[in-house]
Amino acid sequence: MARSYESLRPLLQPWGELRSQPASQWQGDIALPPTLEAFYRELGPWGETVHESVGPIGLSLDAGGNPVDIPPLHKLWSLQAGYRWHGLSGERLPAWKDEWLTVAMEGGNPFILDMRSGAVLFDLVGGPWSPRPIADDLATAFGAIATVANAYTALGEEALDEDDDLRPQARAQVRDTLADFLDGDRRGADALLAAWRWYE
Repeated sequence: MARSYESLRPLLQPWGELRSQPASQWQGDIALPPTLEAFYRELGPWGETVHESVGPIGLSLDAGGNPVDIPPLHKLWSLQAGYRWHGLSGERLPAWKDEWLTVAMEGGNPFILDMRSGAVLFDLVGGPWSPRPIADDLATAFGAIATVANAYTALGEEALDEDDDLRPQARAQVRDTLADFLDGDRRGADALLAAWRWYE
């Protein structure tokens, strides 16, 4: 059963302000995919404004390690720099497929919407692009990321051992919480975390 974006509100609200954002705020040279238009209209990660000259920064989810950042709509197109085009020259980077659109980042590692299939992929920077699918649709992807972040932060200091490694029982608890979000699919939860390389 497809998830609604509205159903994600309780999962994303702990991470900052949500505000409906119209498609007119899209700055891209390509059409805004309908699933993103709906996500920003129905939920709209806005976040806090640290400085007026910068504006809202979107949501930053602490899932362990680098946070997962989901930008406001008017900053989404600029997020493509370094992936879709060279950040300095503006030259189109041929290794990045036309149908890929970065929708969130963990450090420099992109979560990618495949605009043809609707699936969300994840990859690590630093080599040839070979992204792995983490979810069949955007709502499941963002809901899963938020579920992991909420479960991880709820563990507090109990999540990591003295070497800052994730405790096995903490991983199991996060996995079980994610499986609950995925309608009891433990195998799917394991596959999603593996594709994300979460604490590998």
